[in-house]
Amino acid sequence: MELLAVVAMGLAAGVINGIAGAGALVTFPVMIALGLTPLQANVSNSIGVVPGNIAASIGFRRELREQRPLLRRVVPPAVVGSLVGGVVLFLLPEKVFTLIVPVLLGLGALLTLVQPLVSRRLRSVSVHRGPLRSAIFGASAYGGYFGVGVGVILFAVLGLFSKATTHELNAVKTVLQAIANGVAGLLFCFIAPVNWPVTIVFGLSTAVAGPIGAHLSRKIPPAPLRYVIGTLGLAAAVKFALT
Repeated sequence: MELLAVVAMGLAAGVINGIAGAGALVTFPVMIALGLTPLQANVSNSIGVVPGNIAASIGFRRELREQRPLLRRVVPPAVVGSLVGGVVLFLLPEKVFTLIVPVLLGLGALLTLVQPLVSRRLRSVSVHRGPLRSAIFGASAYGGYFGVGVGVILFAVLGLFSKATTHELNAVKTVLQAIANGVAGLLFCFIAPVNWPVTIVFGLSTAVAGPIGAHLSRKIPPAPLRYVIGTLGLAAAVKFALT
């Protein structure tokens, strides 16, 4: 039963990340329910979503061809930011991370719910200039520390500073999410309490589902899925806060 649950959440995460970029809002609470500690769930999520994001990025190769100049600008700060976030996670006591999980989870859920409104508002006042690399660094540092909702944050940042289409921004976001989770995830492989049976099955499942999410992102509106995910994330945040 646990194996089936891990496969199911991996498939869900792969599809959701390809469409809306908030799969960990669903999988993080499930990992906790399976008996992982918050820290174990965080690092297993960070490692496990990477194969799905890489597979989805391959599915977005048509959109990414048009955004190579943007990728060259944003990939280096994403790498550095993820590494910094991962290091900070282990410089601070595990108790600190456990205490702020409800806050971080709630933040990710709220960002998921209000992302379209925020993006429209920012675009209306922006002249598409500003510290793009610094913003990507900050978002990736958050992703390295706590990967939940990082795709939503990255998409909002890209929407503020880029005039690319929504599908192209989603493709770039998927690459950056793979980096934000993956660089820290590589660090976690050596220094973190990774639950490898869960992580490996989860990762293989996301890899299968990633291209499906990339395909569906061109076909279905992400808004309904975003609202469902955001609501579930808020409910999970409240639950963690009360326990």
